[in-house]
Amino acid sequence: MDNHAAKEALVTEQAAGAKLPGDPMPVLALAMGDPAGIGPEIAIKALQDERVRRACRIVLIGDAGVVARAPGWQAGSARLEPVSRPSDARWEGDGIPIIDLANVDKAAPLGEASAQSGRASMDYLRHATELALAGEVDGVVFAPLNKEAMKLAGLPYHDEYGYFAEMCGVREQDYTVLMVGPHFSLASVTLHLPLGEAVRSLTSERVLATIRHGHRAAMAAGTPNPRIGVAALNPHAGENGTLGTEERDVIRPAIEAARGEGIDVSGPFPADTFFMTAKDGLYDVYVGMYHDQGRIALKMLDFGRATTMAEGMPVTFCTVGHGSAYDIAGKGIARHENMVQTLLLAARRATRTG
Repeated sequence: MDNHAAKEALVTEQAAGAKLPGDPMPVLALAMGDPAGIGPEIAIKALQDERVRRACRIVLIGDAGVVARAPGWQAGSARLEPVSRPSDARWEGDGIPIIDLANVDKAAPLGEASAQSGRASMDYLRHATELALAGEVDGVVFAPLNKEAMKLAGLPYHDEYGYFAEMCGVREQDYTVLMVGPHFSLASVTLHLPLGEAVRSLTSERVLATIRHGHRAAMAAGTPNPRIGVAALNPHAGENGTLGTEERDVIRPAIEAARGEGIDVSGPFPADTFFMTAKDGLYDVYVGMYHDQGRIALKMLDFGRATTMAEGMPVTFCTVGHGSAYDIAGKGIARHENMVQTLLLAARRATRTG
């Protein structure tokens, strides 16, 4: 597989979980996402896409009342088929199996953050993760969430990945969140933290773990000798300590340790020019120090085509590379191609054997 194809198919080892007896296709749980956003709409549209139907079996986890009102549903020919668990699903014809948690009030408003929508989206994530940990599905995909709504609902973590990590028994430093796009793939050392806290959280251990996870994911995707590039934190890569010492004290030691493990890794490079090379695919995986570093370049090149995925957890977790889009919720104009590509990537990841 060439490097460009590997970037598009960046996947990791098979997630824990057994396929349903006699079914050769991977089984995925699709959590509906924030019910006040575009999640229900793009989920329904994607589940009627023939590419998805040919690649995997999907059980929707959500609220049937919300789904029935989702724009785009009436335009299709699919029908909801309530089930209690994935093994009850038939996947015949145009039916969409749904585990109906019935957790959203009919009067719940669209297009705004609320504790109710936050609690509902967390319920979908919890149920889907429990199915994966029990081996009833091969992976979890989730539609866009809204972190303000989840905070209103009492989420005690910076983001959903902290929630997943606790459920899976994984330490924060032992997983990495990657964004996979057609042009390049990005691994972030820190994610949903205020910038000051992100800087304080940087350690050589976390940088090294991120490099390792990016390398492992690229290897699994078919790149035999992945090239990893690492961004600096400070302007001009710190200019030998005059503009900051994190490059010298934190990032370079991690890079040297990774090289000692046989990983082809370079850096740290000044971020303002480093990410300019992404359009040419100079590296197979780009490592950024905080959330926005790298995402600006990735979204300029691949917005609507990138998938976010967790590496280092025992469950496959994937989601789209955009948010809940409250401003267009309920209008029926949300594009679902990103969800289709995310489901296809999750299906490929779930069927890999190593």
